[in-house]
Amino acid sequence: MKYILFDLDGTLMDFNKGEANAVIDTMMHFKAYIPKKEEISYFSFLNENLFNQFAKGEMTRIEFQEKRFKEIMEYLGMDGDISLFNKYYVESLKYQADLFDGVVDVLEELSKKYRLFIASNGMNQVQIKRLKKAGIYNFFEKIYISECIGYNKPDKEFFEYIIKDIEDDNIEEYIMIGDRYDTDIMGAKKVGIDGILLSKEKKDCITISSIKDILSIL
Repeated sequence: MKYILFDLDGTLMDFNKGEANAVIDTMMHFKAYIPKKEEISYFSFLNENLFNQFAKGEMTRIEFQEKRFKEIMEYLGMDGDISLFNKYYVESLKYQADLFDGVVDVLEELSKKYRLFIASNGMNQVQIKRLKKAGIYNFFEKIYISECIGYNKPDKEFFEYIIKDIEDDNIEEYIMIGDRYDTDIMGAKKVGIDGILLSKEKKDCITISSIKDILSIL
């Protein structure tokens, strides 16, 4: 094996923590209001479900981004310019880069033996900024983001693009590491790439409960 494709959010970074901080920052900026824990959880629920619809091609990126704030503001009984709320949230999210414990050590060890890449759904400007802020950008030879590729995980075309760009079609030399079975693992399987799932739930693939467990496998 030569190439490791890493998902970013939920795998290397704690997106839930970053998302919560960005929501609080946004509400404080526009409404001087600190959302309650259950309100942040509801936003997270909305965000994930709407993003899944976007990833399936059921709505555009702009529709996804604006609808999440339309719904949370209706839920909170607030008014305001939805596009401004979303723009500020995205800007705040760029600075949320909380790594899971052990990530730097894992990347340092793996980089000695393998070529490392990021394979992430999301916005290019946000993900690049967060990787740099977290201090792990230079571990990766290339950063593959769905916004730039034009396809989302789990689309087959997303992974085909990466294989073509790396210029090695020997599928056995790749592995995908991610926290979502439906996008990371199943998407990679569409082109024959094996996966390692970071999850507490067992699936029909190699499953680990901590990012640090990767070193005992690879």
